[in-house]
Amino acid sequence: MTSLPTPVTLADVARSAGVSKMTVSNVINNKPGMSEETRLRVQRAIEATGYVSNAAARLLTGKRANMIGVLTPRLNWPFVTEILQSASTVAEAEGLNLAIFTTASNPTLERERAMLLRTLADGVLLVIPSADEHQVFGNVVPVVTLGAYGERTVKVDNFEGARLAVRHLIELGHTRIAHVHGQHNDLRDAAEREQGFVSALEEAGLDVLPGYLQDGEFSEEGGRRAAHALLTLPDAPTAIFAANDRSAIGVMEAAAQLGLRVPHDLSVVGFDDIHAAAYTDPPLTTVRQPLQQMGEKAARVLIDLMRGETGVEQHVLFPASLVVRQSTAVPRAHQEVRVSP
Repeated sequence: MTSLPTPVTLADVARSAGVSKMTVSNVINNKPGMSEETRLRVQRAIEATGYVSNAAARLLTGKRANMIGVLTPRLNWPFVTEILQSASTVAEAEGLNLAIFTTASNPTLERERAMLLRTLADGVLLVIPSADEHQVFGNVVPVVTLGAYGERTVKVDNFEGARLAVRHLIELGHTRIAHVHGQHNDLRDAAEREQGFVSALEEAGLDVLPGYLQDGEFSEEGGRRAAHALLTLPDAPTAIFAANDRSAIGVMEAAAQLGLRVPHDLSVVGFDDIHAAAYTDPPLTTVRQPLQQMGEKAARVLIDLMRGETGVEQHVLFPASLVVRQSTAVPRAHQEVRVSP
């Protein structure tokens, strides 16, 4: 039976470099006080002995890890998973690893994991970043943002997409139209969709009625809570535009719980066109983001930056399109949608 090779130890590196084990440890841990000559000698010894032969070794010797880092709030958002599937395909074709870090929208985790990727990764994709997340990286590592923040962004036209959704409802005859928005205090994409909603109403000479803006938190549960608040108003809306498909699904669930039928009693429009949108009951009318193309484009822009290419696009804006399914219809004539709280 062939025996396994003996692992290279810290002492082996120290012998090769002609220094102490403590000096090797100090270099590995980037401790101050080392002369450049000593640091280089240790780094050469690490490479020569193969002390660590994985990504960590390349980091210790001042090299990157052939890695694209991804920072995103959550992986259970269909928007995120569809984006990352296509980005991963591009990365793998280029011989690059994809390391994904989640933050749960926790500012402390955001900063800690951003700082870690700043050290580990050759380039970073920020998916749905908070307002200042991208600032952590400075000019240390190339960054591309899938969203509205950053020096280099790949995003959909949120404003025009929202206008398409609301115009569709207005053309059907709806005048009492509410909006279940996203976390626009943190996410500019959500704010842009709300601005598009308001713009389409103003264009049609309609007002945002009292109580008609509710936070759906970009989640099913948030959509349910927001819809319940809207549908129990004295003058409840006949149509709701939700800032994403997940909250739109929550809106439809709340309507069913309150005994309302979609679209007979309530029309609902979402945003994203995630895979599940075509399979809700009824299938969801929504604004389509070209998620696969967006993920591919973001990865390719980032790889170009990592390779030092010139003339790389700064801001890529994909058009939105409306996908009309069965969750929207003409409102019933003279209907007052009233539900007891």
